[in-house]
Amino acid sequence: MHISVRHWLRDGLTLLLEALTWTACLHIAARITNDQNEVVQTLVETVSAILFYVIVVQAIPANTFSRTARRDEIVACATKTALIVCAVAAIFDSYLWLLFICFILFATGLAIERLILNSWFIRYAMRHPEHGVLICSEETAWQQQALQQNTYGLKLSRLEVQTAQQLEAHIAAHPNTKSVYIAPTCLPEAEFEDVAHTCRKLSLSLHILPLPLATLPQTMQNECRGSVCVLSPARLPLNSIPNRMVKRLTDIVLSLLVLLTVFPLFALVAYICIKRQSRGPVIMTRHMCGMNGKTFQCLTFRTRHFEAAPSFFEGTGDPGYFPFGKFLSASRLELLPQFLCVLWGSMTIVGSQMMQPERYPNYRRELRQSHAPDYRLKAGITSYHLSSQSQGSTKADIWYYRNWGFWLDTRIMLQRLATLLRQSKAKSINYIM
Repeated sequence: MHISVRHWLRDGLTLLLEALTWTACLHIAARITNDQNEVVQTLVETVSAILFYVIVVQAIPANTFSRTARRDEIVACATKTALIVCAVAAIFDSYLWLLFICFILFATGLAIERLILNSWFIRYAMRHPEHGVLICSEETAWQQQALQQNTYGLKLSRLEVQTAQQLEAHIAAHPNTKSVYIAPTCLPEAEFEDVAHTCRKLSLSLHILPLPLATLPQTMQNECRGSVCVLSPARLPLNSIPNRMVKRLTDIVLSLLVLLTVFPLFALVAYICIKRQSRGPVIMTRHMCGMNGKTFQCLTFRTRHFEAAPSFFEGTGDPGYFPFGKFLSASRLELLPQFLCVLWGSMTIVGSQMMQPERYPNYRRELRQSHAPDYRLKAGITSYHLSSQSQGSTKADIWYYRNWGFWLDTRIMLQRLATLLRQSKAKSINYIM
């Protein structure tokens, strides 16, 4: 079967599935509201007739079956699609409360359906990889790894060709090659035009890489202004007010959930155990700061004797720790009071690394060197650096700020929780005694 016909059938079945989902949501909303008016039946018939045109022309973004689709982008596009469809349906119906129920149901069902289809497509892409050729110099060789990490099933072979004939010889030896990635600065202008002509002749997808600066592709994006394609500053997710509202709302909900369930009982147990084993305050405060440079008071349960001098010992082997303090440090339950800081707004659950104020000038210098001096992020109880155990915490903070998403936060929290459970499973109970 020709690939274009296969894609047409795939997209047609997807449209049909989403049209049926919309119609089912209308019927469910009518049953919930006990509305048997003829307007609803007319609305179902009218929307079903125009749905294909609306979705094909305006509504469905082409990211469900994309090798670079992110889950948070898929959910955002599904919500946008549901909003557009309900806005069109509102023209034919005056019952806005009914359409609001339909919007909630359709947005939820559409997001779940597209996530399932995207997971299937990712498995297909990994089983049927896209073979490509990367033409670049030594200075731009880093782009090969970056491209493969952010594209599902992409396998690139790096070439150092100088002429279009060499590219044709490679394509003849590797007929499964489908795309060519090229940095225009690595070839003379005449040879670059010959390579572009060869790609058109062989029906290969030609992708032009930006300037050979390691930070440029992460902070800039392509933008078409008329017939001219330019590189413009990227729209960072956390620079958007709705995204910041979603992140703040998530912090408030999760911190209230912890503070109203786990924290009161554990705080009582911690108070009794700490007071019995060591004199001094139960909660310690320290002045810390995050990526935004704002100093705040960080709260933690006390894990060491209050009168103990600072020690050079590492971990819970420090003789300054009392037994319950070892348990708190090993299980990281000493961080529970930080949810109060999250609720107050001085911290976030997933954010940048936490540091002492005297270290911030060096951290700020690293941000400038990475072309990220205007990034502002609160310190987090956990961070991408801790969950992924990546090298270079500053680079990890920058990557997180540029790639923030609700699903990324969820994954980081789950990974961090799983890591803490594994680390404290065998040894934490012994510290209580």
